[in-house]
Amino acid sequence: MKKLLGILVLGFLLSGNAYAKKNEIVIPKYFFANELTKETCSLEGVHGLGSWGKEYWELDLAITHVSKKKNPELQGNNYDHLMELTEYDWNKDHELRSNSVFVRHEKHSNRLALLHGAIVTAIVDNKMDEHGPLITEVMVAWAKAGVMLNTLTLKEIKKLKDQGKADRTCYGGGKAKGKSKCITHKALEAQIYGATYIQQAYLMKDQFTKEQFKIVDKYIDTLYKKHIEPWVLISQSEPIGFIQMADGTISVLSYLAWKDKPEEVTKWIKKGIKKANKVIYKDGYINNNSFRGVRDVWYHSQAVNNLLGMYAIAELWGYKNFPKELKQRIDKTVDVLNLGLTDVKTYRKRKDPSKKKNFTKNQVQATYHVHQMAISLDWLIENYTDRDHTIVANDRMWKSLKSAYFVDRNFGFDPKCMN
Repeated sequence: MKKLLGILVLGFLLSGNAYAKKNEIVIPKYFFANELTKETCSLEGVHGLGSWGKEYWELDLAITHVSKKKNPELQGNNYDHLMELTEYDWNKDHELRSNSVFVRHEKHSNRLALLHGAIVTAIVDNKMDEHGPLITEVMVAWAKAGVMLNTLTLKEIKKLKDQGKADRTCYGGGKAKGKSKCITHKALEAQIYGATYIQQAYLMKDQFTKEQFKIVDKYIDTLYKKHIEPWVLISQSEPIGFIQMADGTISVLSYLAWKDKPEEVTKWIKKGIKKANKVIYKDGYINNNSFRGVRDVWYHSQAVNNLLGMYAIAELWGYKNFPKELKQRIDKTVDVLNLGLTDVKTYRKRKDPSKKKNFTKNQVQATYHVHQMAISLDWLIENYTDRDHTIVANDRMWKSLKSAYFVDRNFGFDPKCMN
């Protein structure tokens, strides 16, 4: 009997080792980094759109911040600004201020960036004992208030479309009408918010009390089931474009990190790879993103940013089987971006095979520059491809506009902090 038991135990241990070798995924301590120091991740904040201070003025990211002597006009603090999100209604905000071209999301995305900045600052400054309780208060308050949970779901949006109460697609049903509402943006933003919140919760996991953890965990489960998983499953099943959170791949990875489920990571990275395979053409142009009227180069750069972000995260987490042929096509998307930034007329000789019209022709709304929230795209190109990163790095309009951001909202963090 003892001999049989020994054989069983040995078999279990061997199978465990085999599994460990098979599943090489290791979730980094800080999701996007194995260590956070001033040297590896020194965030410099500024007051951006929706902040409580003057836009572009220096912002101390510590949650205890009130004002600085050199900014005497600033009256307010980060804690109060974050807490105000408990009263926020994205559904109403979207109805009042957004359309197909412009999605005015800064009231929540600004605060998500600030929350991230406050957490990273507390970590790198070794002040979590002081700042942690304030940060967890904010996160629990958002959870109790159910921020974003009243946002229309994809199922509810579909019902409104079926009833003829909303356009089937953006731009007035794909008729190049930029002023038309795009109701789907409501669900997209809820997905991005949910993923970003989960990332910040993962960074703070050891700081929550048992009671706080229960509240946050329940909120995260609801965000995932209501807004993240449905969006990602539908988005990754359609051969249309490649957008924020690596088309949702990073959103799911955020949840798996929180739930400590590395064994499920590979499946979802493969889903992201499958989606990328669908949308990148052989010549490096990208379905939908590359053909968006006078904002085509801008949208193309967003896709390049998200594709390289997915590749970088997969590598950081230990995924070893990224397809070489797909990576070669991703590299070609950088070539196309560089062409768009230097010779847009030649870039546009490539016609959209899908012939979609989800774009604007209004020159006033043209954006011939890199997406301003892709704040480290030059770094991603330099570190994860063999292509020329200097064309992006020297994009003057991009450099000017991105100075208002210290977090890439496509991912929830600054890629330069990855290690």
